[in-house]
Amino acid sequence: MAHEIRLPKIKYCGLTRSIDVSAAIESGADAIGLNFYPPSPRYVSPETAKELSEIAASRALRVGVFVNASPFEVDAIMSICPLDCIQLHGDEPPEWIDEAQRLPRFEAITFIKAVAWRGREEDVEHVSKWTANPHPKLLGLLVDAFDPVQRGGTGKTARWDLLFPRHAAFRKSFVLLAGGLNLENISAAMDTAKPDGVDLASGIETQPGIKDHSKMQAIAVVAGELLKNSEASR
Repeated sequence: MAHEIRLPKIKYCGLTRSIDVSAAIESGADAIGLNFYPPSPRYVSPETAKELSEIAASRALRVGVFVNASPFEVDAIMSICPLDCIQLHGDEPPEWIDEAQRLPRFEAITFIKAVAWRGREEDVEHVSKWTANPHPKLLGLLVDAFDPVQRGGTGKTARWDLLFPRHAAFRKSFVLLAGGLNLENISAAMDTAKPDGVDLASGIETQPGIKDHSKMQAIAVVAGELLKNSEASR
């Protein structure tokens, strides 16, 4: 059975409250991220995530963010909280998806792989592992700021200038830009990096996990217009 492939153009990540999920979708986000990495200040339990997932069902892509969890650990969470997409934000190899696909609950699941990009040889090697022979369920890559300890949500900006022209390692992958984006810098970031979509967490918050609804609305307007213009010029 074929499943709809939905590319997240505007993704708001690290949601922890029902009121914020509704506001994110109403503002124009077409994907929400639920963080299942316990050390994160935006972590949500599977039970809380289930409530948020139900609000977003059929309205936005429900993305579960995991760091070095096994397919079986993710499957256990999905038995409680329905998800549409898994974001692998750790050191997972491409074979992770093949292993996951052996479990029935992953049949309709798509995937996003988070990478840091500094243009170094190890970055090229890592990205190429995912893009040389991409899995059919891999939506694309999320490019985040490099941090040797934290896994996203740091507020640090990625090296936008190294993302366009796009390095050959990315091939034709869909690229979501993350890392320190906010209302003040998103236009410059998108003009420089020319991503296919954007992902924000700290830039739409009053504090970790608590979203600012006016910022979400404003970001969606700016990003939506820039993405529309970018697509029209291609």
